[in-house]
Amino acid sequence: MPLAATAVSILFLAGYIMLAGGAFALVKPGLGLLIVPVPLLAIPLHFFARRMGDVVGVAHSRWQMRTFGLFLLLFFVLVSSFFILGISFTDGQALDRLEAIGNAYNMGKADLYASLAGLWEIKELQGFTIGASVWTALALLWPLKRAFQGMLALIVGVAPRALRLPWCWLALLVAIAAQGGVLALLLARQP
Repeated sequence: MPLAATAVSILFLAGYIMLAGGAFALVKPGLGLLIVPVPLLAIPLHFFARRMGDVVGVAHSRWQMRTFGLFLLLFFVLVSSFFILGISFTDGQALDRLEAIGNAYNMGKADLYASLAGLWEIKELQGFTIGASVWTALALLWPLKRAFQGMLALIVGVAPRALRLPWCWLALLVAIAAQGGVLALLLARQP
């Protein structure tokens, strides 16, 4: 029986929805908490699938755990880069901008796009801003694409890695559209 036809698939779908919601944590910091229950769901599902001999279920649980780890890695490196940059620039306009970004993010009012645009205005930080922009794009798109790819694979009834290339491209396009839509909404709300 394909995984998409089982009741366990609803639990896998819940994990993918939590991962997809957490992928917007850089835009709305509170959404990052959505990924916290993913290991609590994926690990028991992994053992259940192994016990039942469900190879596709095992692949989905591993995919969710690896996406969770990827999210944490990308987010940690992005936050660490801002921290290291804050230590490197101990005075002036750069430090003020970095402190403003950190304070806004801690209060849940960070506008990542406006923050990167503000950092671009400081000549010494333009190289860092390019790197941070690329890393931010990875952090916004990669976990979301993996979540969508997992959902599509679940619907088709195959392991996420076994999903055919057109479906993988569709997952990437949906992730770009979702993050692009949020960016457009944020830019439209700015005065």
